[in-house]
Amino acid sequence: MFDEHCHKKPSVVVWLFALIFEISRSGSPHRIHGLFERALAIDKFHNSVILWRLYVAYEINVVHNPSAARRIFFRAIHACPWSKKLWLDGFLKLNSILTAKELSDLQEVMREKELNLRTDIYEILLQDEILS
Repeated sequence: MFDEHCHKKPSVVVWLFALIFEISRSGSPHRIHGLFERALAIDKFHNSVILWRLYVAYEINVVHNPSAARRIFFRAIHACPWSKKLWLDGFLKLNSILTAKELSDLQEVMREKELNLRTDIYEILLQDEILS
């Protein structure tokens, strides 16, 4: 029934509902990954920032798989390079996973895409080191 509805009237809201439902009832990680991948495979939703952000957050907060979150993040910024919020999620949620070089490279790419940060990333990293 779900598949039939999604083929007739594709809607990001329906996919988000299905994902949130499965996550809230502690559904199978394989099923949830499958839902994310199927939703993002639809051309109309491949550029959906909300789906990518939820996918990265799911991997970090629910599955606790930082390497998968890192891979998904890089796929996400490739699909949605204009989304400043997506880039900032990478800095905030993956700063313990990404190396300083990778963070610096990401900042440089953001600058090239004219997605400017108001605070220098090195100040943020220095502040994190002080707090740790």
